[in-house]
Amino acid sequence: MNPSLRNRLLFTLLPVTLALWAIVGVVIYAATQSEVDELIDAQLAQSARVLLSLMGHELAEEELRPGYTSEDDIAEQFSEFSHKYEQRLAFQMWILAEDRIWLRTATAPRSRMSERSAGFEDRIIEGDPWRVYVLTDPAGRLQVQVGESSARREELRNYIAWRVLIPILLTVPLLAILIWYGVGRAMMPLSKIADDVKNRRLDNLHPIPDIAVPVEAKPLIDALNALFQRLQQAFETERRFTSDAAHELRTPLAALKTQAQVALRATADDERRRALHQVITGVDRATHLAQQLLTLARIDPTLWVGRDKVDLGQLASEVLAEIAPVALAKDSELSLEASTSAPVQGDRAMLGIMLRNLVDNAIKYTPIGGKIEVRVVQRGSSAVLSVTDNGPGIPLEERNRVFERFYRQIGASAPGSGLGLSIVKRIADLHHAEIRLDAVEPGGLSVEVVFGDSA
Repeated sequence: MNPSLRNRLLFTLLPVTLALWAIVGVVIYAATQSEVDELIDAQLAQSARVLLSLMGHELAEEELRPGYTSEDDIAEQFSEFSHKYEQRLAFQMWILAEDRIWLRTATAPRSRMSERSAGFEDRIIEGDPWRVYVLTDPAGRLQVQVGESSARREELRNYIAWRVLIPILLTVPLLAILIWYGVGRAMMPLSKIADDVKNRRLDNLHPIPDIAVPVEAKPLIDALNALFQRLQQAFETERRFTSDAAHELRTPLAALKTQAQVALRATADDERRRALHQVITGVDRATHLAQQLLTLARIDPTLWVGRDKVDLGQLASEVLAEIAPVALAKDSELSLEASTSAPVQGDRAMLGIMLRNLVDNAIKYTPIGGKIEVRVVQRGSSAVLSVTDNGPGIPLEERNRVFERFYRQIGASAPGSGLGLSIVKRIADLHHAEIRLDAVEPGGLSVEVVFGDSA
């Protein structure tokens, strides 16, 4: 079973987001610890400056007893008022001239915390790591050494860093829920479209509304609407074809029935023979009409046209060889002029049907002993197929209508169904070719099919 789009997005977005958050978390953790270190170092330096300033002033006024040393940790005396971020500093105040401690906290060692004269230093004091800052007054009389246990500093750094990271970690489940909900909300238009298509009647091919459809789904909706439009056209064509075929077949079938009834009632052999001959003629006409209808039904719906390389000259030669007996039966002259190769891209079978209909029409409408010329020429980048006859031609005002289904020229005596040129036009359209009808002097008609850029 294929996973849903929602699950795919969730399993794609969540790991990527977690990976980014992991990187951000590491950066925040490192940056937080670095900033905490800088802040504590600044407080060490500030404390040293304050102590040096105060004690230097006291020493100048000699208000303290020589050699006085405080062994009390003032911070411990007021521990109940302390803050969790408060530093536990140890400091020593040295009188450099006497090289002795003047003042120190109980947590500070009796020996020097640092041998430096100024600045920061990391030291191991009594087996523990310490961070020490040393500051000496400009006169060189007093020196303050302020230190803090690195373990307490590390504890504070980690505490602050994790207080920053924990909210980010706690939002991961919430993020997953929000992504799940957000993707579901974003998929709602597609779900509505799916329900619309699923619940449609078979004859409902109206376009799907694209209101509130996400931009990413717009191509899918456009493709579905284009498909519905093609199906609508195909169904309309099918209904029109069925209606036209029923109408056109009704007349020859009625005529066949009438002639068959005449043959049954005939008492004389000549009358029966004439009636049967009419039945055969009617069958031929009905067969021709059915063939034309089936051909038209085959090419009428929107379909894929083969993109074979077809030599029009060779195709014309084959078609004329097939239809030559029909021309001979009417004592018509049938000729082909194809001196140059004129290849086109298309469907060979359909192009053959198109040419066969053009030649068949020319033979039908040309008087006995008429002349039909078929030419295949290359005109620039276009291949041109033309069929010219010396028949009655088509009046200018009717040339646009002769391509309509079942349309027959007024006063036409030749038998036919009115579908030949309709089939020719449809095949030409499928091959993006142009059809031109021109009169021929002293009389006749020339039909040209001009193909686009030839192969």
